[in-house]
Amino acid sequence: MSKRTFITFGVLVFVLAVVIPWLAFRGSGDANTGAEAVPAKLKEGQALFQTNCGRCHTLYAAGTTGNFGPDLDLLLAPTGPPEPGEAGEKQAKSTAERVLNAQREGVDSSMRGRMPPAILNPAQQKIVAEFVGAVAGEG
Repeated sequence: MSKRTFITFGVLVFVLAVVIPWLAFRGSGDANTGAEAVPAKLKEGQALFQTNCGRCHTLYAAGTTGNFGPDLDLLLAPTGPPEPGEAGEKQAKSTAERVLNAQREGVDSSMRGRMPPAILNPAQQKIVAEFVGAVAGEG
């Protein structure tokens, strides 16, 4: 074998063993990497959702891709075009109430299993419900 073959093989091994892992791990590791920018008043709800709900539920604005619970962007998407002003706020409040009720009571679905009630305390439930109500269906 020629020396050139060994050099080519050595470069290939270097790229596979060093360069690719370096590229993969150089990210910041921030939990919000895939999350959408939301208004400051919704940041706490976004963080609580990511930590407590994101393992199970997919929600674009939170950057989560849960694999057990329903995709909240699909389940809670507004019907029809977005409503301007007061009508849009009313829809967001209605969605937030649905989410708040699900958090308080839990959900038992024969197809999906069970979401236990009261994972968060009442104040946190309200914050998460407002966040989900404001952003569900945007993704």
